[in-house]
Amino acid sequence: MGIFDVFRGSTPELTPRLALAVSLLFMTSADGAIEQEEFGVLLSNLHGDEKLLDQAMVYGRATKFDDFILSSASILNDAQKHCILLNLADSLLSDGRAAPQEQALFEKFLNGWSVTKESFQPHLNVIIKKNEHSVLD
Repeated sequence: MGIFDVFRGSTPELTPRLALAVSLLFMTSADGAIEQEEFGVLLSNLHGDEKLLDQAMVYGRATKFDDFILSSASILNDAQKHCILLNLADSLLSDGRAAPQEQALFEKFLNGWSVTKESFQPHLNVIIKKNEHSVLD
């Protein structure tokens, strides 16, 4: 324990709901920063649960991504992993494109949670179609 650790507070215990929020935070910050408007989208994905977002920010600041993936893989079942992955994919594709950093991070989620690209691709295809608003023009 470092001399100033008393000021950090405690890191919340990882739960499936917190794993969703932390995952969304990691994805949102994949480009190196979280813009103000992205917080609104994050909060919307968490159904307005500001306390959960605050806990996710504390957890995310205190935890490296690789450590998070290991911890979350051990507490999430397959349905929970897929739920989070679907939310991540929908979030990163909501602007109609996936930045290279977002794609790389998404693949780290897949690999870390032992979900193959091939098994997830049909779900991703649906999200891509959902967000393809150009067909409405």
